[in-house]
Amino acid sequence: MQKLPLTLLLATVATTSAQAEGWYGSAKLNSARQNLSSALLTSPRVNERVDAPDNTKTFTPAFAVGYAFMEGWRLEGEYTMPSSSTFKSYWAPFNANVNSLDTHSQRLMLNGYKDIPLNDWLSFYGMAGVGLARIDSDGYQTNETRRFAGNRRHNFAYSVGLGLDAKVSEKVTLGVGYRYVSMGDVETGYNTFANRITARDEQLKGKLKEQNLFLEARVAF
Repeated sequence: MQKLPLTLLLATVATTSAQAEGWYGSAKLNSARQNLSSALLTSPRVNERVDAPDNTKTFTPAFAVGYAFMEGWRLEGEYTMPSSSTFKSYWAPFNANVNSLDTHSQRLMLNGYKDIPLNDWLSFYGMAGVGLARIDSDGYQTNETRRFAGNRRHNFAYSVGLGLDAKVSEKVTLGVGYRYVSMGDVETGYNTFANRITARDEQLKGKLKEQNLFLEARVAF
């Protein structure tokens, strides 16, 4: 009979620990895999993509400040530092001409989390975020002298993810997680080189997406 009150006490301590209120700072190291989907070379003289663009992998840091509420809810503002990717593709009937699209992206997000305690030091969470992605794009065709003009876009971005946190002290929490991020459309400016009809009517386009595996350190203020 004495075991029941002790079990309830431990459960209360675990819940209270996981739901502590207050401000915190966070740093993440993202292993980011970016993908260019729906890739297009806008030109009236091509008919199909021969080879899809490659995925690229980078390591990118992110920093956040947030507030932990009761009941396991958290809200934070997060900035992900610039990340660069290059995507190459080939288009029929000019299969020998590589089209190289370079992107440089960064984003500012508002993220919401729901923590679910598993015991007094370990918790699972789900998250979702919305924000703004700034993407600079340029590139070239065949060689670096045949360039597409640069272009900058500010796009709506969203993310969803999940993770696992371990509370190592009253102030410090370490975690691992995964998230999917959509950053919207990207496009270069038009070709600055003379194509075979001497027209400025070609550009590279696509949709930029990212998958993150990350490590996180969070410190309560």
